[in-house]
Amino acid sequence: MTAGSGSLFKQIAQSIGDAIETGAIAVGEMLPTEKALALRYGASRHTIREALSELRALGLVESKQGKGTIVVKARRQSTYAQSYSSIEELTRVASGTPIHPIQVDDVIADNALANDLHCGVGQSFIRILGLRYGGDDTASVPVGYVEVYVDVSLGRIRAHLQDLKISIAETLEQLYDLRIFRIEQEITTAELPARIAAQMQVATGTPAMLIRRRYVAENGRIVETAFSYYAIGQFEYRNVLLRNK
Repeated sequence: MTAGSGSLFKQIAQSIGDAIETGAIAVGEMLPTEKALALRYGASRHTIREALSELRALGLVESKQGKGTIVVKARRQSTYAQSYSSIEELTRVASGTPIHPIQVDDVIADNALANDLHCGVGQSFIRILGLRYGGDDTASVPVGYVEVYVDVSLGRIRAHLQDLKISIAETLEQLYDLRIFRIEQEITTAELPARIAAQMQVATGTPAMLIRRRYVAENGRIVETAFSYYAIGQFEYRNVLLRNK
């Protein structure tokens, strides 16, 4: 198996997913170990972990600490799902569903925006408005609308926005040799205003999930703040929580 027709982890996830949906791997059955899958597909264990993460996001499998990965459903979910337990997994998921920018401009924080961004009034930002299509570039209806604010001093990001292959946070890390140390996340609900509803092709006032994320570098600097809107019924968010021993 090669990465010529797409990311290798996605090809592996597709292969395993097809086997589950055809019944070759039954619900309740444990998948082979990461080592066994790596040998079968000629891939690294890191790539296998990414493929398993993709299958978890599709709702087909669940991973249990110390036991392995079990098949829990025979059909992929029709909604867009995200599942991750680390910064690396979160940015990997974003790499599979990059933002498609529809507007890029400069803004100066007023009182309301400064409160949202945890910054000072008058601070300048690059604002990126975009859509997310759930990993399928051929889809005509977006699953999410995203507003991203990046400090204006990180302006080299502009040249990379129209052809994003990875997340904005990862791109900033590469461009400026910085490291995202912490991601602060808040989840709430909202009714979509007309300007966002029109882009998402839903009715004004449609209930939505609003995810706010602040990406914090090792020196404590907030390098990116993102507001992501997902209409109810088009998105599922999943976390696996483990008890500390």
